[in-house]
Amino acid sequence: MCGINLILDKTGNIPTEAISKMTAATVHRGPDATAVHTAPYKSGQVFFGQNRLKIIDLSDGANGPFRSDDGRYTLLYNGEIYNYQELRIAIQRRGYEFRTESDTEVVLQLLIQEGPRALGHLNGMFALAFYDSQKEQLFLARDRFGIKPLYFAETENFLIVSSEIKAIHQSGLIAKELNENQLEQYLLYKHAAKPQTFYKKVKELKEGTYFIYEQGKSGLYTYFKTPPSKHRQENPERLVQHVEVLLKESLQKHLVSDVPVGLFLSGGIDSTLLLALLHDLGHKQFPVFTITQKNTAKSFGSRDNSFAQLAAKQYNAAYTPFEIEDSLLTETNAFIQHLDQPIADSAALLTSYLAQQVKPYIKVALSGAGADELFAGYNRHRAFYEYLNSPVKASVFKTLVKPIAGILPTGFSHPLRKKLLLYRKLAYKLNKSPRQTFLNFTAMEKELQQLLLTTAGSTKEPDKNKIKDRDWLHWALQHDQHQYLISDILAITDQASMLHSLEVRTPYLENHLQLFLSGLNTDWLLKHGQKWMLKETLAKHHGRAFLKRSKEGFGMPLGIWLRQKHNHHLLEELQNSQSLIFEYLDFANTQELIQRHLRGRHDFSTEIWALIVLAKWLQYNFG
Repeated sequence: MCGINLILDKTGNIPTEAISKMTAATVHRGPDATAVHTAPYKSGQVFFGQNRLKIIDLSDGANGPFRSDDGRYTLLYNGEIYNYQELRIAIQRRGYEFRTESDTEVVLQLLIQEGPRALGHLNGMFALAFYDSQKEQLFLARDRFGIKPLYFAETENFLIVSSEIKAIHQSGLIAKELNENQLEQYLLYKHAAKPQTFYKKVKELKEGTYFIYEQGKSGLYTYFKTPPSKHRQENPERLVQHVEVLLKESLQKHLVSDVPVGLFLSGGIDSTLLLALLHDLGHKQFPVFTITQKNTAKSFGSRDNSFAQLAAKQYNAAYTPFEIEDSLLTETNAFIQHLDQPIADSAALLTSYLAQQVKPYIKVALSGAGADELFAGYNRHRAFYEYLNSPVKASVFKTLVKPIAGILPTGFSHPLRKKLLLYRKLAYKLNKSPRQTFLNFTAMEKELQQLLLTTAGSTKEPDKNKIKDRDWLHWALQHDQHQYLISDILAITDQASMLHSLEVRTPYLENHLQLFLSGLNTDWLLKHGQKWMLKETLAKHHGRAFLKRSKEGFGMPLGIWLRQKHNHHLLEELQNSQSLIFEYLDFANTQELIQRHLRGRHDFSTEIWALIVLAKWLQYNFG
């Protein structure tokens, strides 16, 4: 696991200090070793910089930038390839003798021997830059799930690449320019719309793609696309058995490490199932870590603590809880300053806190991220499934609930609060168009978009409702996998964990498991309820007690915390009409939204947090 940086200097005028500044900006991603290397390129040169977090083969011989024996090829590599041992054996049969035990050397040799075709063999998470000094060809690539990030900017004089946008700007070669088009996207969906970013000159390499620069020309190519569902029917029991086999195989691969490994345990189905399977594989006293909240949070918090503690006891794990209080919010400014781009998800701050706390115990953490997207686990997936199968029922629900949705009490703690929140959202978001309905389900509340004054353009996709026979459920799940999962869940996981030099692995995001699920009729994922295959697998391992809890996200009880006067410092930028954010948002209406939340009848904590993050991020980067 690493931070990688590269500058392809086309003119020979770029000083070495530029790459040194980039590696200094990403040292938290790999504090165990830092190195810089150069290679010739026409009248210029290529600068390579890498920060290494040592996970597999702890020797210095495995440090990057990693070069071939003859010096022709150089590899910058960030990630873990979980089938590297199988690939290593295949390469050895071709006559190559390895000098390290690292997966980095396996990736290098595979790229040398097979070029872009090698990417299809890699099962894991990665972002890489591979340079052939003889051909003067640069090759960039990113894993099919988008777990590891990679950003780039190209001008007439240079091409610059990094694991983080801030490193690109630290080089001094690219000026910061706000991409105002992203504001509308952010207020709708919480994050930027890739491949564009919040900066005009910087792009994100999309998942499952590679980039080639050669002879002054660049090209982007797709090496992997999720295949369409094949509408294959299977026996439910056989499905569950096969999912369990694939998950166990994935877990065993994800455990390969030369440093301690633990598990982020929420007590939800995804992480609890991972623990149950680890126990079944013979792992006793496996280190697990969870966030706990005080009971004062009530219906604004979660019940993660009680379920996580029960899971740890039942599956004989070494349980370490970390209790949070609203004092955690004092870390908000520092964390937002670290973000490459604003992401309106309070789980980011929690993930950073958890990563910081587990550092004395482990260097690698397993996470349940990706299970909801692959197995249709979100409430919106179930709601969309019902909408598609019962349009009349959906229409009746909207007719009955929408007139009273605005007065439903969601701002104070009571047993039905979360259910009423869901009803309120559904009433406003149901639409005749399947595509627009699901996009509405993924969007934040309309009150947030109404604050926007103007935009320089729109990031919205063109309407495709004229396509009649589309498998809309398949489209919806793919949309979540390629948008929300990558630009929200995986982006905050990467940034929050790597800030504290912690590697996070995601066993659900595994090639064989994904391909198996994509071969099923999409309806089967919800035929017996949300994530029914995972639930049945957990039930087989004596986990029925964990199936009774409702779906809860990983987040803070912001609804209560934001109402506490000692936390109103978070609203400083939002209550100052001179703040940069009010060049784009309406000040008076923003104050009204804040007051509606503070008065206690409605819960707009998600929307206010989105505004807090955006305001502070804009002020820090452009104020």
